[in-house]
Amino acid sequence: MLFSQNELDNIKREMTKLKDNISLKLFTDFKTQEDGSKLRKCMACEGTYELLKTLEDVSAGKLSIEEYSTEENEEDAKKYDIARIPAILFVDEEGKVVIKYSATPAGAELAPFLKSLQYFSGVSPYYKDQIVSHLKKISKSKMKMFITKTCPYCPATVPVANLFSIVSKGKVSVEIIDVDANPDI
Repeated sequence: MLFSQNELDNIKREMTKLKDNISLKLFTDFKTQEDGSKLRKCMACEGTYELLKTLEDVSAGKLSIEEYSTEENEEDAKKYDIARIPAILFVDEEGKVVIKYSATPAGAELAPFLKSLQYFSGVSPYYKDQIVSHLKKISKSKMKMFITKTCPYCPATVPVANLFSIVSKGKVSVEIIDVDANPDI
């Protein structure tokens, strides 16, 4: 079990705040076995898959996870410019990537991830009007946020950047990158 019962209850409470149905794309390295099961070599991929499936299970049908293999779905991996796995994509109705996680949203990063799911599902942020007015002054841009599991500031900063991306409808796109999981950066 990934979470204690208390943690799971808190996660369920947060997942009930999702407004509309949403879908995330997860890219891993799975290979489909003869029996139909999926074998993932990447340990972080397995953990990320389990985490997202848990969120899907407690979402009362509001969250769905679509898993793609960088090996079996090469065209999709190219389409979404997947260079690192696991990769979690928040893709809008037009097929545009709004947020990309090259990280596993675990530990202190889980709460900001849940908040981002809520905003992505249509929950209106308190400061939306102010954000929209300031975003009009910004040209199209891509942000890369480098996080670590031990950084005390990352959990507060990530949802703000994600919110800008969601409210801007992709004018500002964000990639969250776990430096510890991607030391070659």
